[in-house]
Amino acid sequence: MAMEDELVTLAIHTYERAVILKGILESEGIEVYLHNVNLIQPVISAGVRVRIKESDIPAALRIIEDLNLGEERSQEVTKPERKMILVPIDFSDYSIKAARFAFSMAETINASIVFLNTYFSPYYTGGMPVSDAFVYDETGQENLRTQLKKIMKRWINSSQS
Repeated sequence: MAMEDELVTLAIHTYERAVILKGILESEGIEVYLHNVNLIQPVISAGVRVRIKESDIPAALRIIEDLNLGEERSQEVTKPERKMILVPIDFSDYSIKAARFAFSMAETINASIVFLNTYFSPYYTGGMPVSDAFVYDETGQENLRTQLKKIMKRWINSSQS
């Protein structure tokens, strides 16, 4: 490889943005290599290096000058008009106490409350890679229904007291 054919890092992006930039540059005839990609779960890779031959830098820079890959960052973040309190709730005793506390806090600071219904499912533990297909578990379906019935009974009992 000649001296001017050495690979240089043109940009460092998330995996999604690196793939977009790679596609754009390759459509213009520039060879692109991605480095630091998580091979097991490439979608969650951060800090992916977009590398090209040193001799292709002038052409690549002309191409990406017109691109606005970072435009989301430049948009001004708007603040919500009213404060909000997010309360995760699974209808356990602790989450009911947390909800009551959230109501008193919301009144004090003039905020609204958003409830997020959460629960622990022992049947679907761990993370699922984004790139893999989800396998439907028929045997666990009945156990899941039983668990949901228990949660609903607790919710009904807690709302009546």
